[in-house]
Amino acid sequence: MAGIKLRPRYINAIISPMKFSGLGNFERLKTAPGLWKRLFIVASVLLVISLILGIGSWYQLNILRTQLNTVESEMENLRTEGGQILSSYADIREQVNVRLGIGQNAQSFITPDVPEISAIVQETTGGYSDRYLWRDYGRLYQWTMRNIMYSLDSRTPILPESASGTLAWRGDFWRLPVETIRDETGDCEDTALLLASMLLNYNERRYPAWIIGLKTPGPEPKAHVALAIPSTNIQLTIFDIAGHYYTPFYDLGGFGSQYVPLALNHWLAHLGDDMPGAQVYMVFSENFYKEFSGNEEFIEWSHELLR
Repeated sequence: MAGIKLRPRYINAIISPMKFSGLGNFERLKTAPGLWKRLFIVASVLLVISLILGIGSWYQLNILRTQLNTVESEMENLRTEGGQILSSYADIREQVNVRLGIGQNAQSFITPDVPEISAIVQETTGGYSDRYLWRDYGRLYQWTMRNIMYSLDSRTPILPESASGTLAWRGDFWRLPVETIRDETGDCEDTALLLASMLLNYNERRYPAWIIGLKTPGPEPKAHVALAIPSTNIQLTIFDIAGHYYTPFYDLGGFGSQYVPLALNHWLAHLGDDMPGAQVYMVFSENFYKEFSGNEEFIEWSHELLR
């Protein structure tokens, strides 16, 4: 078979595009290294920027995490301190409110075993004597009259159960007997508690000593407190330091005891207009605390106890 012969113009038509195309690719290949270098630089810069931003974000995140941990720790400390404050408030409330002598708190103010009281009792009486019991009671009564000046109480806050509650005030403040001795002043309950403590120290608790409280009726009642010495056969002796009164031995003078209703009526008569319509509202000792609705209930209770 004979070969195909191509004319020159056809050969040139085929070779010319190949020539120009190859030249373009060659030129582009010559310029490629510079382009790649720029692309590499740009990519490197972007990578460095990304790393810097990443490290900065990581650092900021750690700072925020540390701050958050600090805040959480401080909040926990605040919760702990808040609990301690509430606990401390309860203790403070108890210490303040006990000075009002409300309820059984009053019993803690009878303190016969305090050294200062023992010293006064020993110096004044020379020690217990059954024979001279009433004489020595009188000496301790007179010591209290001479050495303790009467003074009104300052107002005392009544702390509410909750720290957010309303604060109230009351014109009363109960001193411990040793505080009354040191201050050389006190009001009715202070002197009654002091004398009760001295008598119990003197008789070494052989015979009881009561604190008896009166209260007038009405929206703003007045209260008064004294010492009462009970004895058998429904007898009672009142020692009222603040009221400058003691139960006399009937018409013979001196200290003595009387039938309970009589002793109570004589005391109320002495107080007169200072305590109009006064009623016994409480009696307590080291061993008990009892409240009463009035004089009749107190008298009935005394009959049962002392007969």
